[in-house]
Amino acid sequence: MEKNPYIGQMNSVIQLVEKVKTRTETGSEISTNAPVCSPFAKMTDISGNEVVDGKVKHLVNRIYVVRFNDVIKSKGTALVLIDEGREFEVIHILELGRRQHLEIRVKIYE
Repeated sequence: MEKNPYIGQMNSVIQLVEKVKTRTETGSEISTNAPVCSPFAKMTDISGNEVVDGKVKHLVNRIYVVRFNDVIKSKGTALVLIDEGREFEVIHILELGRRQHLEIRVKIYE
């Protein structure tokens, strides 16, 4: 298990959003992003590889560590993490320490 990061290491501002389905005037459903929070985070690249499944896709796995937040922990994998305009799928949220930090594991196919 990774140690808790120092405050100076948490230098990236990320945004955690929840996908919400809304109806338009015509009655069709569209998916919109409802902001949950915008914490500072420490980003660590875990791995990246290419998946060949009819076409080549690049898979990026990352870990973001943020300060503990009850809302993030309760919503869990229903959230989407946005960093530098890229939307990452939240795979798992792990509590580091006793209510100190949260480790958010994400992935994206490019």
